[in-house]
Amino acid sequence: MGENKDIKELDAFTKKYINEIGEAAPSIDFTANIMDAIVQEEKSSIYKVEPLISKKVWFVLAGILAVSILFVSKGTSSSWLQIPEIKMDYLSNIQLPNLFKNITVSNLMLSACFFFTVMVFVQIYYLKNHFTRKFN
Repeated sequence: MGENKDIKELDAFTKKYINEIGEAAPSIDFTANIMDAIVQEEKSSIYKVEPLISKKVWFVLAGILAVSILFVSKGTSSSWLQIPEIKMDYLSNIQLPNLFKNITVSNLMLSACFFFTVMVFVQIYYLKNHFTRKFN
């Protein structure tokens, strides 16, 4: 019972002071101030976009790929690196039936697939530019 009395007193106290305070009206340029604050927040470094793989790493990967291609294309093996020969004679014994013998694709279907592929790449390009401009 004592709890209900405390709640009623608190309720009366709150109503009294809310009526005394009255309504507060925001300033005339309240919306403009909020929008300016949002623009300043967007320009901050929080939204800085960094690539997942840096340019240095891409150059290192490209260099490793180029060196490995040159190493393999020479055809000579080094004495410090001995790779065992793998025999794959069993692959010639596997015979698959002509699964795709009776499948034909029309020129219209080929054109539609080509057009779809081109449009996907165009969309990727434009979306990347859109989001890059948005976050910078």
